[in-house]
Amino acid sequence: MLTKARKYTDNSHFSESLKITISAVVPFLVLMPYEQFNWAFAAALGAMLTAPVDIPSNLKDKCVGLIVGAFTVPAVTLTLSLADGHWYFYPIFVFILFSLSMISVYGHRANMLSFTGLLAASLGLAHTYSGKDLLMHCLMLLLGGLLYLLVAIIFYFARPRRYGVLQTSECMTLTAKYLRYRAKLWSDKADSEKIVEELLTIQVSLNEVHENLREFLIRNKANSGNSSNNRRLLVAFSTLVEILEIAASTSFDHQKIKEYFKDRPDIIADYQVLAINFSKTIEELSEALNMGLKYESKYDLTAQLHGIQAKLSDFASEETSADKVEAIVLFTNVLHYAQSQISKVYALEKSLIEKAFTADVKEKFKDLEKFLTPVHYRWETLRENLNFTSTIFRHATRLTLTILIGFLIGKAFSLLNAYWILLTIVVIMRPGFGLTKQRAFERVIGTVIGGLLALGLLTFVSNISILAYLTVITMIIGYWFSHTDYKVGVTFITMYVILIYAILTPDFMDLLVFRIVDTVIGAALAFAANYLLWPSWEFLNVNTHLSKSVKANKEYVKEISLLYNEKGEVTLPYKLARKYAFIEIGNLMASFQRMIQEPKSKQTLRAEIYELAVLNHTFLSTTASIGIYVQHKHTTKASKAFNVVIDYIIKNLSIAVKLLEQNKTIVTEKPDTGIVIEEYNVSLQYLKDLREYELKKKYTDDEKIKNLMEESVLVIEQLMWLSQLSEKIVKLSRDIAEKRNELQKAKKLHLTIPKAIFNKKGSKLS
Repeated sequence: MLTKARKYTDNSHFSESLKITISAVVPFLVLMPYEQFNWAFAAALGAMLTAPVDIPSNLKDKCVGLIVGAFTVPAVTLTLSLADGHWYFYPIFVFILFSLSMISVYGHRANMLSFTGLLAASLGLAHTYSGKDLLMHCLMLLLGGLLYLLVAIIFYFARPRRYGVLQTSECMTLTAKYLRYRAKLWSDKADSEKIVEELLTIQVSLNEVHENLREFLIRNKANSGNSSNNRRLLVAFSTLVEILEIAASTSFDHQKIKEYFKDRPDIIADYQVLAINFSKTIEELSEALNMGLKYESKYDLTAQLHGIQAKLSDFASEETSADKVEAIVLFTNVLHYAQSQISKVYALEKSLIEKAFTADVKEKFKDLEKFLTPVHYRWETLRENLNFTSTIFRHATRLTLTILIGFLIGKAFSLLNAYWILLTIVVIMRPGFGLTKQRAFERVIGTVIGGLLALGLLTFVSNISILAYLTVITMIIGYWFSHTDYKVGVTFITMYVILIYAILTPDFMDLLVFRIVDTVIGAALAFAANYLLWPSWEFLNVNTHLSKSVKANKEYVKEISLLYNEKGEVTLPYKLARKYAFIEIGNLMASFQRMIQEPKSKQTLRAEIYELAVLNHTFLSTTASIGIYVQHKHTTKASKAFNVVIDYIIKNLSIAVKLLEQNKTIVTEKPDTGIVIEEYNVSLQYLKDLREYELKKKYTDDEKIKNLMEESVLVIEQLMWLSQLSEKIVKLSRDIAEKRNELQKAKKLHLTIPKAIFNKKGSKLS
């Protein structure tokens, strides 16, 4: 029970909520004995507004970010307060809002700084100060921000490695979940389409965790010899990436294999148990790492594999069907995959049980920094986004106008605490419609529920001390859940706001009503703005993600071809091409998920886009399968036929990219003609014949002959499948391009018809 409770509370979100709560409560504890409530409130506000900039990073970046955030809050407040009441207030207000919104182009930390600045702008006029009072208010805001910086540094040094441990544990949990879903594909009535959809969703989450871990471990110099724990986590992370890539890159024809072994279902069942135990082992490693427990392996994976190999040997000696050789070769490939995963799982266990030395990581990760996503704080980056083709520019313009409208509504109707309208807009408004709609709904529901719960508490509790404790508790819970379950987070944040006002004033009922009203107004404005003002519909962006995914697959195929032809060690360009291929398929699925949250009328070509996304995923898995085989097996010299088919596949992908990029001149282009297509057909037939020849051979235990047979059968089969997939990708890309063109023509026609009718009626009237 205690272990479960610790696992639930000992996480980064809970730590963040504690940091915010401590930073907000300390000013009251220090200043309230001197009856300086306004100073305490300003300091607490400064701490809470600075907190969003505190994202996981090394100590230097953390401190710099928080210092900039701490100074941004009073600077924005001072500027708006000095301009208030003058003719130039609105131009300055609009300039500050737009500028703060636009700095999001510089990445995640800049985006959180933008959020902090916008919150400060929303609250800047909540209270009117002037002269010395204004300066003291701004000073307290700054001191509150610096207090949060101090608390964040204390937490950092108290548990400097905790974030890395938690993220590695989360990476293990997601990887185990991915392997468990793969194991389900071996079930008799497996819904492969649903399972693939789940695998793609998990991969989206894994991409995010991988990026966080790369940033944290590499920026913290895990490979430089200054931290045994960081080196250990870095080796574990690298192994987890390899486990995922082996899993994602190994595709089996499950239906065909199950059909071949229908008389020996025990072999398939035993293998499924082994596959599930991969997942269970990594889950237990995750829990042991998270909780700091001693890990003991419960599963003898090698013994299980040997048992399956023995049964396969019995099958080979007993089976007499014509498909015997292909069945054995295909299932031998499955066992090769299992052997690879077992070695990686054991390596993962070793990395977390034993110490990792500098020599273990120095050479292996010498190029690892090149895997980080670079962030450039250049003026050109901002200038390139100052146009309506930029999603961030449209969002900044939309957000600025919406906040301005909310501000004017609050002024016009003299609403109590009208700044809540602005806060609601800033917090829930996102570049995409789907997420804004979801957050608007969750914020309204959470505010109403939180208000009713607070009202219920206040009906039965009137003791000020008890209310103070309840305020702190609800504050911790509110910030804790705001990252994982926004609706629950808003519920408790609303509760603590109402409880604070109930302690300060008896008129809390008015406050409750106006908070709900202001929240509804802000949510409605944000929702309407995202729908009406230069909306960023995801179906307009998903084409870009489709193109990038196909292009990344093309580059990966090129690197695999190079590796197969030249042999040798895996190069950095190969690793980077593989990384971006996996990242882009994750980005594509994330874009598709955002699209299906939008109105049905905006989900243009949903079925075709999803089909092409799945084709891309299958293509990537098959491509990587060849890559894995080439890396771990001694292969023969690449034949001319192999290279011709690879060139054909690359050509198809190039055409698909041009089609998806809306190059209309390519829509009617054929992949190849004449001599080139004839050479491709001859090469493909040669490979097919070679595969059939190998399958007709008598099965032997000679390792060298078996390896040649496996290479001929497996690589050729995957190559033929890649060729078919590339043709399907081109066909579907062409269908999408043509349908988009038709929709655009229909839209133009629809816009011109009313004008023609009006002119016709006008001529009759005249």
